[in-house]
Amino acid sequence: MPRVLVIGAGGVGVITALSLWFKRESDVSLVVRSDYDKVSRHGYTIESCDYGQLEGWRPHNIYRTVEDAAAEANERGYDYVVVTTKNIIDGPADSRLPNIIRPVLEKNKKLHGSQLTTHILLVQNGIDIEKDILQEFPKDEYQYTVLSGIQLIGSTKIGTAHISQVSQDYLTCGAFDPQDTAAVQAANEFVKMYSNEGHNFVEFDPRVRYSRWKKLVYNAAINTSTALVGLDVPRCLEFGVDKKSTEVEVFRPAMEEIIAIAASEGITIEEKFITTFTEITRNKVFKPSMCVDRDKGQLMELEVILGNPIRIARKNGVPTPTLSVLYYLLVLVQARLKEQKGLLKFDEQTARLVNE
Repeated sequence: MPRVLVIGAGGVGVITALSLWFKRESDVSLVVRSDYDKVSRHGYTIESCDYGQLEGWRPHNIYRTVEDAAAEANERGYDYVVVTTKNIIDGPADSRLPNIIRPVLEKNKKLHGSQLTTHILLVQNGIDIEKDILQEFPKDEYQYTVLSGIQLIGSTKIGTAHISQVSQDYLTCGAFDPQDTAAVQAANEFVKMYSNEGHNFVEFDPRVRYSRWKKLVYNAAINTSTALVGLDVPRCLEFGVDKKSTEVEVFRPAMEEIIAIAASEGITIEEKFITTFTEITRNKVFKPSMCVDRDKGQLMELEVILGNPIRIARKNGVPTPTLSVLYYLLVLVQARLKEQKGLLKFDEQTARLVNE
């Protein structure tokens, strides 16, 4: 069976590993960092709308670090590496995507050279997230494909080794480069390995870049706004002037700018999604991921969700007044989080940032 390594043991990663394990068409390994000791002794407690109540569940293998997983790969290596961690390209070096997957790519290269293709599936937010991998690992030295996974799932880690999944897992999987036949084949094979009829919903995505721009219509406008003000979506809407200003002056203009940036790349995102995404959580007390991260004092996926599209807009000459204001203010929020974590130092005597 194909060997799959899932990196990231939050609500998304654990259900991803569970879905693969449930299908029984792959050998599933999971990197479990903070919860490793408890999972190794007692397994996971999972309440899942897709798979029911599970006690003491584990995949086939668990590892404390990616390095451990690579070291114990024996002679087979890994066919798929599924990354479900947050994509913080402005965070610490060890949390950046190329450094996360490096041990596995190096081990596969050492074991098999060009005989084994490593299929890297990024189940992460944002646009242009594959470029760091392509820049860091030259194709003439490493044998790999890069796949895109867009997952809609209400799954959260609510305690140590305790997962709650409240909405059905919907996953689309495709090739970042639609001309890469090996990547297209690998994406279709993953869809088959992951699909559990009657439990989750999985399909092949032939238009990855379109799908990622479409998701940004929501994320770059609503995810970012809620993170900036620290409010769930319905409160953002209800607390606006005459209950209209948030939607009319913030959400919709930001969404329109994302649609314009996508159009500058020749990708048409239908205007109907502005209404769809505004309404989808209007009546649900829901905090998007960036807002949750800010509440927890964790770094946000700011650059891949907002920074990258703004950089594309600048290159293509697309104005982004609303997105830019959101971005520049969230840069300050992100910096405060970095300072709290000791990643930035500010000298109050000189009132200047300390450059190390």
